[in-house]
Amino acid sequence: MKLFWKQFITMMCFIIISFMIFGNIMIHTAFQTTMNRAKEQNIEEMKIFQYALLASLEGLPKEYQATDMAVAEIAKSIQQSLNNTQDGMIIYNKDNKIIYQSSQYQSKLIKTTGKNHSGMWQIHRQQDHYYLESLCEAQSTAGNYKLELHRNIDYVYQDRLQLYNTYLLALPFVSAVFMVVLMIFSSNFTRPVRKLSQATRAFAKGNYKSRVKVKGSNEVAILSQDFNQMAKQLEENIAKLEKHARQQEEFTGAFSHELKTPLTSIIGYADMLRSMELSEEETFLSADYIFNQGKRLERLALKLMELLYIDKQEITFRKIDTHSFGLQLKTMTEKLLQPKNILLDIQIEEGILLGEPDLLLSLFSNLIDNARKACKEEGKIILKGTRTEKGYLFSLKDNGHGMPEEEIHKITEPFYMIDKSRARKEGGAGIGMSLCQKIIKLHHAEWHITSHVDEGTEITIQFIDREENTAAGKEEVEIEKSR
Repeated sequence: MKLFWKQFITMMCFIIISFMIFGNIMIHTAFQTTMNRAKEQNIEEMKIFQYALLASLEGLPKEYQATDMAVAEIAKSIQQSLNNTQDGMIIYNKDNKIIYQSSQYQSKLIKTTGKNHSGMWQIHRQQDHYYLESLCEAQSTAGNYKLELHRNIDYVYQDRLQLYNTYLLALPFVSAVFMVVLMIFSSNFTRPVRKLSQATRAFAKGNYKSRVKVKGSNEVAILSQDFNQMAKQLEENIAKLEKHARQQEEFTGAFSHELKTPLTSIIGYADMLRSMELSEEETFLSADYIFNQGKRLERLALKLMELLYIDKQEITFRKIDTHSFGLQLKTMTEKLLQPKNILLDIQIEEGILLGEPDLLLSLFSNLIDNARKACKEEGKIILKGTRTEKGYLFSLKDNGHGMPEEEIHKITEPFYMIDKSRARKEGGAGIGMSLCQKIIKLHHAEWHITSHVDEGTEITIQFIDREENTAAGKEEVEIEKSR
């Protein structure tokens, strides 16, 4: 059963049962109030008759002997003087015989009571009529008598019946009103749950943008907020998985393409060597081409292995002297820059850098190599190193071709090359920047790339001072010097 109907039926049953209980209580209370009022009125009238009868009897002369007939006349006179003909009156003598009766109604109250007849009363039903009977004694020097009054109280029961009929007529109307109110209330109350259910179904069908509008601060609103947070996180995770799958597919395609070109050339030249008679010069050129393409495949394999396994190695950070590190880097890249006569200007302040020396050398040699490929003949590359409040900042700037701003975020993808013909001509495979990104991530550093077409590129890397080491947990206190 849906929450809407559970809430509606539960509230409806509760309201109807409560209305019935409180309705009966109210009717019973009204009945008791009317009945008590009738009893009090009957008692007051009884007292009036009693006092009037006693006063009349006490007012008789002492020599006058009161008889039952005289008492009956006195009672009749009192009833007429009080103008109370609606109540029945019966006078009993000391032998409990009736000496005066104003109506045909015969009461049995005197037979059901004991010897004490002072202030007795009862309600008696006779032929679908209700009577309130009361009995008291009137003792005087003229004699002892019993006075009984009975009154028809059908109106009390008729009022109760009328209240019940009105209640029974009002119950369906009140139930209908509350039914409409509860339908509206339950619909409004469960609307957020329905919206949440719709959003969940839409999300399950693939609409990862599905969200719920949050109103208020109750439990349903909190649940909606949690759903939105969950949906946002799932959307981000799914986007990451899709991006990863796309990158894997692109990686496989690019890798296959990078293998296909040199392998095709190697197979072609090898086939030519074995099937054709070539001159010594042609044989040398073919073998040289095969050798160069083989070396290219070797570099590709080494780069790829380094990219795949660099973050799976056990790395120990050491304290590195930045000045010595700069000299070592210049020695490594000097021959690389000579063919294009590119100037490498290294300006590094004295300082200590915490890192893995071989990985950092690989990082900066890759960045310098990329800058070399982008530069023209007699280009210039500037590497600066400065101490900062956070740690140590490196800046590598070249005056090469540069790249469009929209391409910057793509250069860290494996095998991505902005100008494929130039990159292959320079011996690149599009893996270097991916490798650099992994090394920077392993060192918990931050980098930023800015570039403008035909103006050059600048890369800044901020290394953060860190007291802790890597998972190896061993800090090397010696400073790495160039050998």
